[in-house]
Amino acid sequence: MNNNRELQNDFGPKVHEGPIRRRAVRHKFTPRDGSSRHTEVSLIANLTSHSEAVTCLTVSPDHMFFISGSDDRTVKIWDTARLERNVTSKPRHTYGQQHACIKCVCILEGTHCFASAADDGSVHIVRVHVTQSGGLPKYGKLQLVREYRVDSPGEYVTSMVHYNSGE
Repeated sequence: MNNNRELQNDFGPKVHEGPIRRRAVRHKFTPRDGSSRHTEVSLIANLTSHSEAVTCLTVSPDHMFFISGSDDRTVKIWDTARLERNVTSKPRHTYGQQHACIKCVCILEGTHCFASAADDGSVHIVRVHVTQSGGLPKYGKLQLVREYRVDSPGEYVTSMVHYNSGE
């Protein structure tokens, strides 16, 4: 239990998993092939904050925010509630401490932490401090929790998934 408390201080409290139900406006588009089938989609926002190609996306367990990684050497945190309400299409935070192209990101299961891997072999674990009280969520500063490096020169992580073992 004491070890668990130490981890909670670093990685934060357990997060409810599953989407927060919100109303979405649906639009119908006619397919280009002339068929009569209709596809319903919802354009929430056009996100143009990255200056290079977006290489990866991941969503928080409670769907409060999502994360994008890019070849512009940044990871951006996007607030889904603000995007859906058309409050802003700007990211809530930008994490640029890896100094290399971001190749993959993943959420640590059941937390508001993400892992990002860059093409210089670095892997950073970062906590997103976010609280929900009433209306829109409030975001605090990002906190680097752990940092790792692939030992072999020229090699880097290309895919990550985190599952909590329940121990």
